[in-house]
Amino acid sequence: MFKYSRPENICLHCQYRLNLLPRRRTIIASQRRQQNTSTRPPPPPPPPSGFAKLTNRRLISLYGQDASRFLQGLITANVPSFSHTTSLEEKQKSTGFYSAFLNAQGRVLQDVFIYPAAQSPFYRDSILGNSERGEERGQAFLIEVDANEVGILVKWLNKYKLRIKVRINALKEGEWNVWSQWEESTDPSSLPKSPSTQDEGSIGCLDVRAPGMGQRLILPAHQRPPTEDMGDMREVSLDQYTIRRMLHGVPEGQNEIPREVALPLDSCIDFMGGIDFRKGCYVGQELTIRTYHTGVVRKRILPVVLYGGDHKVDDERPPKLLRYDCEHAPTVLPPPRSDITRPVGYQPRSKGKFLAGIGNIGLALCRLDVMTNLGSAGSRKGGRDGEVDEFHIKWEDENDETSRGRIKVKAFVPEWYRGKGTMNEMRQQRG
Repeated sequence: MFKYSRPENICLHCQYRLNLLPRRRTIIASQRRQQNTSTRPPPPPPPPSGFAKLTNRRLISLYGQDASRFLQGLITANVPSFSHTTSLEEKQKSTGFYSAFLNAQGRVLQDVFIYPAAQSPFYRDSILGNSERGEERGQAFLIEVDANEVGILVKWLNKYKLRIKVRINALKEGEWNVWSQWEESTDPSSLPKSPSTQDEGSIGCLDVRAPGMGQRLILPAHQRPPTEDMGDMREVSLDQYTIRRMLHGVPEGQNEIPREVALPLDSCIDFMGGIDFRKGCYVGQELTIRTYHTGVVRKRILPVVLYGGDHKVDDERPPKLLRYDCEHAPTVLPPPRSDITRPVGYQPRSKGKFLAGIGNIGLALCRLDVMTNLGSAGSRKGGRDGEVDEFHIKWEDENDETSRGRIKVKAFVPEWYRGKGTMNEMRQQRG
């Protein structure tokens, strides 16, 4: 059947099943070994106030007469509706928002931020042509996505373009930059909802995925986030931003939300405000809305603490607090998607998957009724096995006998997560 087919015309699942990607597997395994055996010291903890350039994120430009209608049928959130009669002042009130693209089976393709960009003069000058500025002014968006997935998402969007009047282009790396800016002492509601009012030409939004995540800014290459009247704020590394994000329990990108594998509710996209359960049809809606109405979500992505490494697995006790400790971080991290199991004497069945980590903290997909005191739908009822606090990650590479280890892991439930309640409670609150 696939004898004369090119690999790019065969889905990833069939390529793996037919062994068409042996070299890709070898490369990924090698990269994981290099990543997890790295001896570089862990970065310092993130400061209470700061900003970071997110070099692991890139932008896609989407504009045209039908841009908002095109996005409305593809993403999980509602798109602001623009028309030629909408005033420029009303357009400027609309800021970016968090959302996701799903495949037809309801699994996550990409987690994204989408920013209305028509109000930015820099965007109009650098991307829109002279003949397009007037007509397309209210129909321009920037899509922020994982840097390694830009080409895949552009190809997927073009598949649904058909005769719709939109143009889709991946922006060159470094042409525009994605920034995250935060100040923990500042009430998020007091931050400007439209960063473009601070600095003409900037685009952005509040990062509402979790309390305290600050705001997102999209700026041309020659600009930096404004720091006036923001206290002692300095630029930090991408790793420090990632540590802060993991401590808040916020997954991001393909390492933590694997393409065509992760489910949107398991990945907490609903809790982070990325799904509108009242909107009309979009790709992948059927499974998502069915899960919402049944109210059963057995797994969620949670922040975890890694401890007991370096031959201390049986001696160290579980930590009481979710805290980043760069001085006592394990020297080797488990490979991504390693199974989380119980100690010897319990069923060897996997209770979760380790996704990514830095130092002694990370994110993992956890069984709620086993690894936390929450029920399968997010309630505060303890699971039947909730009394067991210790879970292990054990890994071994068949191609490298030196790449093996065992470490303990403990999951924590963020306070903002507990406030969401069960899915049934959420529906009752909405009326």
